[in-house]
Amino acid sequence: MVYRLLYALVGWCRALYFSRISLQNLPEDWQKNVDPYRPRMLCANHPSSFLDAVLVASFLSFPLGFLGRGDAFTPRFGKFLRRHFHMMPVWRHREGYANVHRNYETFDEANRYWSKGGSLIIFSEGLCVQEWKLRPLPKGSARMVWNAFQEGLDLEIVPVGINYEHFNGPGKTADIRFGDTVMASQLMQRFQEDSFAEEGRLRETVFLLRFNRWLEKELRALVVHASSQAVACGLEGSTGNTASPLQPTRNRSWLVASTRLLHAPYYFPLKAWCKKACRDTVHYDAVLFAILMLTYPLFLMVLAISLVKVFGWMGILALVLWPVSAFFSRYA
Repeated sequence: MVYRLLYALVGWCRALYFSRISLQNLPEDWQKNVDPYRPRMLCANHPSSFLDAVLVASFLSFPLGFLGRGDAFTPRFGKFLRRHFHMMPVWRHREGYANVHRNYETFDEANRYWSKGGSLIIFSEGLCVQEWKLRPLPKGSARMVWNAFQEGLDLEIVPVGINYEHFNGPGKTADIRFGDTVMASQLMQRFQEDSFAEEGRLRETVFLLRFNRWLEKELRALVVHASSQAVACGLEGSTGNTASPLQPTRNRSWLVASTRLLHAPYYFPLKAWCKKACRDTVHYDAVLFAILMLTYPLFLMVLAISLVKVFGWMGILALVLWPVSAFFSRYA
């Protein structure tokens, strides 16, 4: 219930936050909702905090589980995240070595989730950095595939490249690129044929190495590699890899200025608060999106009530006028 409610809110808010969203190579059976409940693993890059998972999930007809920072899983809040958002904790060395061993508990939890036909997105870079490039891949994703296969789970694996025009709030292009689907059993067979397996069996260490090499090659074709926003959008220089550049947002300054005046008392205080609260972190864009999504309906309600008191029932038109103006103000 909570997941579906936020699913609808995100679908509405993304139309006001992003000037353009492009989906490339979304699997046909996902679009037709054919056999939506099957063990599935999406392996993605991680450029913009929890906004990455939220945005990808908003285009899927089936629920999508996530991995989140382990220190956010307090006893009560962790239970809420697991129940309503299919989230699971991941423990990284940077948050303390004492809890790293608990990742094996998460592997088991993920296997139980997959055994029920669940889908899970894994951010294979291991951490979030706001830049236009693919970072080195640790072995976490490969190890989860290996452990699942040992439990008899043949995962459907799909590489996903997530690209943004910038990380400074609304008015930008988002580009989600899906790679070709491959089954874990197919990778196992391919790697075994290419490796020196002992006694005809594929060793875990060989699989982890080969899987990372395969995944890195797939993601490099999906993730834009650039030194700046201008290069990422193809406005200057070359992206330096096979991934095509992003389509930049067309600036309509006069329209932006006029429509944003209507939202200035609401938007700019929230923007300033988010910048201060998220200073020196990678969470600004995601937090701003979440706050706007949760508070904008309340803002419209208060606005409509106020205008009804002044102008009568004609004030209800504000519920149409303000969202329409927000739609045009996204062209930053």
